[in-house]
Amino acid sequence: MTISFDHYMHSVSEMDFRKLNLNYLFAERFCRFTRELLLSDKPEWQSENVVVYETNAFKLRQFTPLRSGPPLLILPPQAGHHSCIADYALPDQSLVALCGRHTDSTIYAVEWKSADISRCHETIDDLVNQVRHCIRFIGCNVHVIGLCQAGWLASIYAALFPDDILSLILGGAPIDFTAGGGKIQEMVQSLPLAFYASLVQMGNGVMKGRFIVDGFKNMNAYDRYIGDYVRLYSNLDNPVAVQRSRKFRTWYEYTQDLAGAWYLQAVYELFKRNRLVRGKLKVMGRHVRLEEITCPVVLIAGENDDITLEPQLFNMEKHVSGSVWKIMIRKCGHIGLFMKKDALENYWTHALDYVLGKQEEQTAVAM
Repeated sequence: MTISFDHYMHSVSEMDFRKLNLNYLFAERFCRFTRELLLSDKPEWQSENVVVYETNAFKLRQFTPLRSGPPLLILPPQAGHHSCIADYALPDQSLVALCGRHTDSTIYAVEWKSADISRCHETIDDLVNQVRHCIRFIGCNVHVIGLCQAGWLASIYAALFPDDILSLILGGAPIDFTAGGGKIQEMVQSLPLAFYASLVQMGNGVMKGRFIVDGFKNMNAYDRYIGDYVRLYSNLDNPVAVQRSRKFRTWYEYTQDLAGAWYLQAVYELFKRNRLVRGKLKVMGRHVRLEEITCPVVLIAGENDDITLEPQLFNMEKHVSGSVWKIMIRKCGHIGLFMKKDALENYWTHALDYVLGKQEEQTAVAM
């Protein structure tokens, strides 16, 4: 069979055009993908609020007008991320908004500021004093919610100043640090304190939030360095998925630096030596005794939480004197504890009712 020269050239041109078109579509999609990754912004609180008190270490934000019920103070984590995880997205991914809707309390939340060199010598004593300043400003006893790393801080405060605290709700908070093992414990126990001190030294006395976030990423390396980007690239034509990914990256990648002194103190005294539950942690010149906590306590854990394993939180029941209610949220990871719609609506509402005396433990949602 003979193919004419014109027919051959036409076939080649058509083939080249298809290749060119495919190359263009790939380049255009890759450019959109790259632009999306390069977008950078500061995460913001979603609910209306006013800063009512401020120091060089924190802002105290008030989210509702003054109300008749006892005030509620939310302590977000200090784990390298912005505090607004407590008010992640409206209408139904915000613990702040849920508390405002579901209680007659005035809602406050702390926004922790990024530490600079001038604050590098702050210790756990200073953290406790910062909480004390907030409660003194509020002017009366408060219900306290401690999220993740702020949970051990809230517990220390409640043990030292039990008369200030009406109740404690702890979400994903490590208290018995060495219980159950887990990725963080494996890393902390395998690396010497000198390693963490060298990271602080590289930050001139400050533990850089970027180091902390990179540590979290390395614990789930495939998901954070490959899987997240594959999912974004695959969903570039889905505006809802793109917006969801962008919002999470905005919060996750914007880091908070920590004072090196209290960071190293926490690594050694809490994560390595587990001195809080042993009654050997000394803060403000006193040994912290968890049995001094006499208020109602609610402990909320996630079934799939690989940051704070369930026994690290639930074992607190063995050490406090107040009533304790443990809640396990099924199919929920660490961050989902604070901002997942199902977790907030179906579990946190009952925890709030319990500490406010609106609901008995026996009639609440089963674990």
